[in-house]
Amino acid sequence: MRWVERLARWAVALVFVAAALPKIADPTAFAADLGDYRLFPAWSIVGLAALVPMLELVGAAALVSGRRRRGGAWLLGLLTVGFLLVIGSVIYRGVDLRCGCFGRDAAAEAVGWPLLWRDVGLLTLIVIAGGGARRRPW
Repeated sequence: MRWVERLARWAVALVFVAAALPKIADPTAFAADLGDYRLFPAWSIVGLAALVPMLELVGAAALVSGRRRRGGAWLLGLLTVGFLLVIGSVIYRGVDLRCGCFGRDAAAEAVGWPLLWRDVGLLTLIVIAGGGARRRPW
């Protein structure tokens, strides 16, 4: 089972690094994406645009290094639950927009049920990545 956890840790970390880097490279675009959700107060958007990608990187680093992997899994799990709530809110309200998950890209996925289920799958991987008894990271 150790190899499954290790594979899950690396897969989850890769997803979150791939999500964080474009947001860090263009925080203004990410802030605009957050505003498009029409969910966050205007005063919080710049702070969220700066904080979220950094938390994604910290959680990914914790998973890859094996040090504090449970903490990294909890952090990324909480972020993913937050993403699920935001996506659910957009679906419920019928807001038509593109996901800013991996930066502003012409091929960005529309926010909808497929994105919600993909994040449920990601949350499952996070649980696997953070699971297991305490032991050496490798």
